[in-house]
Amino acid sequence: MSWLTFVGTWGDAASTATALLVAVAVAYIVGAAIYSAAFHPLAGFPGPVWCSVSRIPFWIACITGKQVRWMHALHLRYGPVVRYSPTDLSFVDDDGGSVWKAIHGRHEKGGREFAKAKEWFVTPANGIYGINSAAAHEDHRRYRALFAPAFSERALKSQEPLFRSHVDLLVTKLSEAVEAGQPVVDMAKLFQLTTFDIMGELTFGKSLGQLDTTTYSHWVRAVFDSIRAIPIAQLIQYYPLLQAIFDLVEPQSIRDMKYNHFRFSADRVDRRLERGSDKPDIWNLVLSAQDDKKLSLEEMYCHADVFMLAGSETTGTAMAGLTYYLLTNQDKLALLTHEIRSRFQKEEDITMESTAPLKYLNACINEALRLYPPVPVGVPRVVPSAGSDEAPVVLGGRWPVAPGTRVSVHHYATCRSPANFADPDAFVPERWLPIAAREAEKSELPYAGDRREAMQAFGYGPRDCLGRNMALHEMRLVLARLYFRFDLELCAAESTRWVDDQRAFILWEKKPLFCSVRLAHE
Repeated sequence: MSWLTFVGTWGDAASTATALLVAVAVAYIVGAAIYSAAFHPLAGFPGPVWCSVSRIPFWIACITGKQVRWMHALHLRYGPVVRYSPTDLSFVDDDGGSVWKAIHGRHEKGGREFAKAKEWFVTPANGIYGINSAAAHEDHRRYRALFAPAFSERALKSQEPLFRSHVDLLVTKLSEAVEAGQPVVDMAKLFQLTTFDIMGELTFGKSLGQLDTTTYSHWVRAVFDSIRAIPIAQLIQYYPLLQAIFDLVEPQSIRDMKYNHFRFSADRVDRRLERGSDKPDIWNLVLSAQDDKKLSLEEMYCHADVFMLAGSETTGTAMAGLTYYLLTNQDKLALLTHEIRSRFQKEEDITMESTAPLKYLNACINEALRLYPPVPVGVPRVVPSAGSDEAPVVLGGRWPVAPGTRVSVHHYATCRSPANFADPDAFVPERWLPIAAREAEKSELPYAGDRREAMQAFGYGPRDCLGRNMALHEMRLVLARLYFRFDLELCAAESTRWVDDQRAFILWEKKPLFCSVRLAHE
């Protein structure tokens, strides 16, 4: 056989082998798609066909910031459960909290809740998952027992002077802007500056000092800039092969950025522990734990990062959202300002205790959390085995779901569902008022049938938000002081569609909320 003949024969064989491999790959992809769409354990659940065979539509919605409204639209079309990827189900709780309980509550067997899907959470820089992420069951119970006293009513009462000092500064900055003839301010930014400064003092024993300069610190700015990258990180983590490749080619600049972000919190924890403090901050309450329950230093670093984001960004977001809805619903704003200004004669009377009973303020906060939940997406849990590898777990008494399925209750879709709330897209604080109060006003009770328990902005079950009471006290204090002293007006040209135009990357990407501020009673 000549060399040319050998080369030609080898080339023909290679071409045949390549064609065969391509045919096998195509057959595998087509077969897998047919199985996923028609024979998979989740095949009976409603949803777009293309979502049943690929996760790509979901990833596109996430990376472009459209996931929240995309999922809401799917639920409006397909109903309370949607298969949005081959192995994922999204739920709207439209049955009095039964779905929240099934997915996020404790279960009789072992008294445990469904585990959080670990790949959904960005891997911490030091590998330690905190109380609000994918910590193991035993670790989460230990964390919660340790931190619960730091967020108790007793602790909040001792911490109130700290909160009030920062609210004083916010009010002062707004007054200075009015007196200087510069009454147009970005309230979304000012709320965030306030909440991050407060948590800085609670977490590090020292404020970040942002309200003093009305500018974001480099670290906080980096936090906001990194939000858009969260879905990309989730995509990479979801596929082990992609994660392995990324680990090999990850640019040094990204590694340095993650390390520097982590060191910011870690260094401040170190300084706080070194200098000590007699303030009622988080660490004074946590460090008193017994030896077998104490946090390791790495766990302290992790939770400093957790509290700075979870205790700041979300609270500031909620206050900005409520301000937007109040300023676009003047009748509701008038009711709120009347409640506050008729209750208090001077600002010194506005405290955590005195604002807690304000019915309309609480109703406004609840309605803002319903329409604009700070974490608007669903946080996936993993359905465990029900005793055998094949036996499904029945959720909410209605849906048999195979073990290993990722399931979640979508906050935004649940809170905007017409099955749960009358006029679901309207800002109606009255739906949260006690029935007796509404009857006294001779209301026709158009919202009496609302399923108010469907709104769980702080989560549900043993892993709900530990800082719920702190966030509510903080919001009431800030908002009561704000609307007692000032009249606000939305700057229509810049902020008319503030909520409608926002994207969400797990958290909302907030634009400036420009408001004109003037002193009340002028």
